[in-house]
Amino acid sequence: MGSPGGQVMISDEVLTLHDGLSRASAAPPPDPSPIGEKALRLLSNYRVLDLSDERGHLAGRILADLGADVIKIEPPGGDPLRGRPPHPDPADGTLTSSLAWLAGNPGKRSMVLDLAHSETDRATFMALVGTSDVVLDSGRAGRLESWGLGPETLVAGLPSDHPGLVVCAISPFGQTGPYRDFDGHDLISVAMGGNASVSGDPDRPPVVCGLPSAYMHAGPEAALGILLALWARPARGEGQTVDVSLQECQLATLITGAGQFAWRPGPRPRTGARTGATREIWRCRDGWVSYGLRGGATRIPSLQATVTYMAEANMAPDWLIEMDWSRYNPGAMPRAERERLEESFGAFFAKHSMSELYAEALRRRILLAPCNNAREILAQPQLRARDFFVPVRYPELGLSFEQPAFFARASAGGLGVRGPAPGLGAHTDEIREELDRGPRRAGEAQAIADGRFSGRSEGPGCLAGVRVLELGSGAAGPVATGSLAQHGARVIRIESSRRPDFLRLLHVTPDNRGEADILERAPMFVLLNAEKESLAINMKKPEGVALVKRLIEEWADVVAENFAPGVMERWGLDYPRLRAKRPDLVMVSACLFGQTGPQRDYPGFGGQGAAIAGFNHMTGWRDREALGPYGTVTDSLAPRFVATAVMAALLHLRRTGEGQYLDLSQIETGIYCLAEMVVRHSASGEVMTREGNRSAHAAPHGIYPCRPGDSETASTERWIAIAVHDEAQWRRLVGCMGGPAWAEDPRFARIRARLDNADALDAAVGRWTRNQDAEVLMARLQAAGVEAGVVRDFGQLHGDPQLAARDHFVRIEHPVLGEMAFERSGARFSGNPTRLARPAPCLGEHSHAILSGILGLSDCEIEALVQDEISV
Repeated sequence: MGSPGGQVMISDEVLTLHDGLSRASAAPPPDPSPIGEKALRLLSNYRVLDLSDERGHLAGRILADLGADVIKIEPPGGDPLRGRPPHPDPADGTLTSSLAWLAGNPGKRSMVLDLAHSETDRATFMALVGTSDVVLDSGRAGRLESWGLGPETLVAGLPSDHPGLVVCAISPFGQTGPYRDFDGHDLISVAMGGNASVSGDPDRPPVVCGLPSAYMHAGPEAALGILLALWARPARGEGQTVDVSLQECQLATLITGAGQFAWRPGPRPRTGARTGATREIWRCRDGWVSYGLRGGATRIPSLQATVTYMAEANMAPDWLIEMDWSRYNPGAMPRAERERLEESFGAFFAKHSMSELYAEALRRRILLAPCNNAREILAQPQLRARDFFVPVRYPELGLSFEQPAFFARASAGGLGVRGPAPGLGAHTDEIREELDRGPRRAGEAQAIADGRFSGRSEGPGCLAGVRVLELGSGAAGPVATGSLAQHGARVIRIESSRRPDFLRLLHVTPDNRGEADILERAPMFVLLNAEKESLAINMKKPEGVALVKRLIEEWADVVAENFAPGVMERWGLDYPRLRAKRPDLVMVSACLFGQTGPQRDYPGFGGQGAAIAGFNHMTGWRDREALGPYGTVTDSLAPRFVATAVMAALLHLRRTGEGQYLDLSQIETGIYCLAEMVVRHSASGEVMTREGNRSAHAAPHGIYPCRPGDSETASTERWIAIAVHDEAQWRRLVGCMGGPAWAEDPRFARIRARLDNADALDAAVGRWTRNQDAEVLMARLQAAGVEAGVVRDFGQLHGDPQLAARDHFVRIEHPVLGEMAFERSGARFSGNPTRLARPAPCLGEHSHAILSGILGLSDCEIEALVQDEISV
């Protein structure tokens, strides 16, 4: 389907509306730059050679949307994803442009090279490497080496004036460790990464999202790693390798769950539509909504507003109207009381539609969200107001559809979809001509702003010398800045005991709130904020705001905030005013819905974000609730995009001297990752939905029971994930099973037949696995060339030999909680190791050192700030 030399076109409207900030938004970021000019794109001076399979497509797309020249190197016949149904025109026998391919690869160029078999093509590739900054690969570990194109070979062939090559490889388990040679796609990665063990219903197998969440986390992790390595390149005088493990990236979805298990072991069962003691997903008249009955000070106003709403409809009993929510603690309530509470809320939700409930949630500031499908996402007014969807046209396919346009909005433009996905080999001749004319030379652009970073404290991390000021609370913000801190940036958090980060309050109850050190006892906060400093500033005091403003004007390179829209403006710390004094400042604002649009003030957490973005709809079983993956998935996704956008802005700053304002919506990053479901609906009207662990292109593809194990602190159930993608793998699986007679049944003879008879196939495979030891079976199947992975629970993650070999967990002593298991990211760097040696700070721990050392205040002045409740 893409014609040779493929002219696929994107509408002029696309580039007009989406190269910079939306023309329709009343946007706080000022003066968007002119659009469509390549020089303004954040990464326009970099070239990336993208050899990835589907596991790395998102990383390449992110870099392309940031402005890099991303050349997709494809084998003869094309990337395998091109051939995977559905296609725009199934009657066309070439089938080289599947909707999944089109959704995942916009803005790239395509060149066909047979790297596996052709010396001539390998020579051409080596010439291209000499013109490039980055090589991106994904697949089984060691793939590049098998072609004679390992990192050492690539570096050895560089021109003498090359600034250094960054080689990034995304693989199932990383390039080192005992599982290095194991293969696995999304199902195996989610199983081995812990999320599957706690996703789903207790009476059914663990379940994964219907679209590949493992790739969604590894993609921005890889993009971030590449940009970090490019940032470090001038100081190092060379590039480095970035080794990304799908398994390790998945642990991020647990939002410190594995670390908290090490501190306080205990079973972590699957709870289906419940979170903790209470229901989270509710049936309404035409679908499902996400609404938490969990306690905590931040949820009390929402609970009270909901009861008022119910009372106005005469559906709130007297006992509910009179309930004292200030003492609400569902974990301590008798079960009968919780059931009575859920019955009242459930009856009310069931009588209303998703749209009715959401409209009132917006009006009343209730923490409730619809579990949207693709149709509802495309009609979402907030997303439309922010011009989030871009029309893309493929004239040679007779096709036009909408897809997500960007993952963030940049004040100076240069972030967003650049064009359509390429036809197979559409740019082969063009790229060869470029080489013949005189090859582009990779090189660092003149570093206009380099002086501001030189002479600062040295350290091993990529970001040694970079200064970040963090304002906000919750999980998503700290994860983003935590990534920067682990790579050497100095990160200072602004917080106050007068209004603590709500994560510090998670373990506070009416009975213990007066106890000493109570704000230091929240393990989630401690695990999310390693390697940072804490400055206690009461932002309710004008003098406190003035001190923060001084820090920004005199010290910070980056300001990262995740307050609700309008908070920074009320303090006079919005970007237009800060930019007046600091035009070189990089500032990022990350919240649920972004800084503009009619629903920007909607209150919510990651659970609501996951529902609105479509993750709930795509996870679970067709005949049950829209569950969503365990954890608040937008809280684990969005931070990787925040950090990636910040790094792109820093690279742009170093090249141009210009700062940048970045506006990022958690919900938009989620939909950006779920682009395939949006494209398939826009192109054909298809509404994808959850299908348990089934795949439309692999069978068997599921999670199967194994022989129970023994454990005093975790579950005794054992499961194994198995995925068979082709007939060769099926024959190998049949051989491992001993060639049972049922496997010769015509219903299982070919992939199409197995897909059509998936129920019978799963039952037969499950009978075989039921009496097997999961660990032994995984090793046996992997040795035979069959993708398999044990479903790791939180306890088993700490005993996983692969995670141990890669030093994923780092034990650090906390002054109040004792020894805690902190976690590294999913990427390893050959030249700049990450830094993880200090636990999260106690509140205000570094106040004196910062106020005196950075702002030059005397001891007397600092004591006065404390006495006046300004530094508290």
